[in-house]
Amino acid sequence: MRDSIVPRFLILLVVSVASFLQMPATAVADDSLHVKVGVILEPPFVAKTDGTYNGLSIDLWEMIARDLGWTWTYSVHDLPELLKLVEAGELDVAVGPVAQDTKRERVMDFTPTYINSGLAIASRRKPVRTVIDVISHLGDSAFLQLTLSLVVICLIFGLLMWWMERRRNQDHFGGQMVHGFGSGVWWSMVTMSTVGYGDKAPRTMGGRVVGIIWIFLSIILLSAFTGTIASSLTMGRMGSKVSVVGDLRQMVVGVVDQSEANDWLKKSHVAVHKFNSIESGLQAVVDRDIDVFVGDRSALVWQLGQWKHAAKVVVEGNLHPERLAFAIPTASPHAEALNVAMVKVLDSQDWLAIRTEYGEQQQLLNTLLVGDNLK
Repeated sequence: MRDSIVPRFLILLVVSVASFLQMPATAVADDSLHVKVGVILEPPFVAKTDGTYNGLSIDLWEMIARDLGWTWTYSVHDLPELLKLVEAGELDVAVGPVAQDTKRERVMDFTPTYINSGLAIASRRKPVRTVIDVISHLGDSAFLQLTLSLVVICLIFGLLMWWMERRRNQDHFGGQMVHGFGSGVWWSMVTMSTVGYGDKAPRTMGGRVVGIIWIFLSIILLSAFTGTIASSLTMGRMGSKVSVVGDLRQMVVGVVDQSEANDWLKKSHVAVHKFNSIESGLQAVVDRDIDVFVGDRSALVWQLGQWKHAAKVVVEGNLHPERLAFAIPTASPHAEALNVAMVKVLDSQDWLAIRTEYGEQQQLLNTLLVGDNLK
């Protein structure tokens, strides 16, 4: 009995000591991990200046890696090559504007999303120069709806004013219903336009209450009306109107070679002209070599902020919403540590400061509101 207990005790002791010795070694190995990082050169996410890598995605990665105590080595690739290397496990992480999609999720994993972006359209700005240009843009549905609503509300308040004043204010709103109601509508139109001729004015308490309500309401409605006209004219400066992706098939479209835009438009059966950079693509738009240029919205907005010809181009639309993240090999042993550290950084004020530094603020990236989603 004792002979069998002693060997078991010795075995348990050896296993416990081995486990104890192995734990510190593992912790040290994780802390001194050297990571192979693949990047795509696309400002403001990834750029290289005087041999040093910088950009929105680079700063995020380096904050995460320093927090984990990791070291790293960068290598530059185009998008297809980068994804193949991650899938094969030859790279530990892909950093840059890499979009998550169903096909990629089957062959690799992704970190939490760090930016919600999308593909936008850049085209030549066409200023409104003539009366005909102005009239052509007044057919906008929002403008027509607001105009009709304004007319209906004017008729309602004109009717109310006539009803309140028809008996005690015969001079201004008396006579037959057609004349009295017409005077009420005239009063509501004049009041709304703030002209205030004074030829029609309420005398009863009820009429004056209606007048006060209409004065304040008309200020709001007129402001909305003016804003809609301005918006319609601004939208009219879009060089090439695109309502569905199919419209692009009738245009000369430019993209950056081996980019997310190139990949997505190829799947959508849209022929494209390829450029080496966003700036060269935008220059082709200005030179009328292409009709539109399609690219990541945040990258286009950032590039226009640095470009001397920005006033000649307008960026609008959201052809294809994208969730940008870092790509990692399937079942990576470092995935959990990386994801936890990334969430920690994304919740920090340092990340907000980085986004502000690169101009990637909430209204530029997370709002996919300039133009409806095109299907």
